[in-house]
Amino acid sequence: MLVAVLHPGCDICHALHRMLMARAPGWRSEEIEVFSVVPPGRLGEPLPPGALQDSEGRVSQELMKELGASPGGAVLAVANRFGTLYAVLDIHSGPTEAVLKEALEWLDLAQRQCGECFAPLNWD
Repeated sequence: MLVAVLHPGCDICHALHRMLMARAPGWRSEEIEVFSVVPPGRLGEPLPPGALQDSEGRVSQELMKELGASPGGAVLAVANRFGTLYAVLDIHSGPTEAVLKEALEWLDLAQRQCGECFAPLNWD
């Protein structure tokens, strides 16, 4: 599972969202869900297609708190299908492609590891 909390109106955040949405159909066939949440922005600011609008900002605040992230930040969280958190990445920590690449490495780990017994990994 990938969950992004985005800055409203931010080109970097919206670029990451577009990358996630482009890959989402293929991921669904692998039982990987993708969500982007956008807190309130300026009046009339468009919501990226496919993103969830957090009109009051409460969901975004709670997500950031539970993820251990700074309020007002923008993050991409990676969890397994059981909800175990593997990584929380700052979307602005580097080039968008690099942030996504790191998230995909964590996602690969989450997908390979057995969430029920945490058996040793079987690397290719």
